[in-house]
Amino acid sequence: MAENNLNVMADLGTIKSIDFVNKFGTSINDLLTLLGVTRKEPMTADMQINLYKWAVDMDTAATVGEGETIPLSKVTRALDRTVKVEWLKKRRAVSAEAVARHGANIAIDQSDKRLMREIQSGVKTDFVSFLGTTNTKISATDLQIALSQSWGKLQLVPEFEGQSFVSFVNPMDVANFLSGKPVQADASNAYGMTLLQNFIGADRVISLGSIPQGKVYTTAVDNIVLAYLDMARSPLKGSFVDYTDETGLLAVVSDKTVSNLTLESVFTGALKLFTEIPDGVVEATIAAAAPSTGE
Repeated sequence: MAENNLNVMADLGTIKSIDFVNKFGTSINDLLTLLGVTRKEPMTADMQINLYKWAVDMDTAATVGEGETIPLSKVTRALDRTVKVEWLKKRRAVSAEAVARHGANIAIDQSDKRLMREIQSGVKTDFVSFLGTTNTKISATDLQIALSQSWGKLQLVPEFEGQSFVSFVNPMDVANFLSGKPVQADASNAYGMTLLQNFIGADRVISLGSIPQGKVYTTAVDNIVLAYLDMARSPLKGSFVDYTDETGLLAVVSDKTVSNLTLESVFTGALKLFTEIPDGVVEATIAAAAPSTGE
């Protein structure tokens, strides 16, 4: 008779799945901390985000005479665009042969790492694609000018007055600019990004491989929002959720399939990083300076 609390093979799949979900939640929180994001919006059942824009029709009269009726100024808030949050669905299976040959830790951990890398890459790529939808564009001859002009332009946006800004740059653009220059910056890595603090006076400069070389995206920190479906409180909890981490961003349901001797886990969630004011992102293009002709 087996001892009480003995871990059997099926338990390993569940344990590793829980570990995966916990690591994912930690990784997402690291990303949000890096970006400075504090705005997390739980999703409604329609899985959509409505983005609005303001329009002001202000009376332009210089003065209003004594006893005259003061003209009306009108402020309207209209739907600008709707963003659809897609489901994240990933499935992982490991065979009995893989467990027997490599051991449960190696066989399952390798699958976890590959899957985690794919999910992380998708979140970052989707966010960068969203940044690229902005219509606010400038050009500059080097990285420092691109950052400075982007910050200056954002200072003119009334909604961003007094806010901190964050810039996203390609690592090669940082390397090209810093070549031959002394570096006095504290760097930290999280979620595949690098944060360079105190870099030429910036609030936040994050080098990210998903950013196209020659492009710099800058926005207010408070303009970045994470929309998500809380899996721990969703109607799926009773049927398709075995476990979620404390963030509720990712859920797992695990099972063993005896017909083909595999351990299978399905990970589900719905989350999207986006900017509330799409054109509140400045896209700067770094163009090479024209060579001097000399005299």
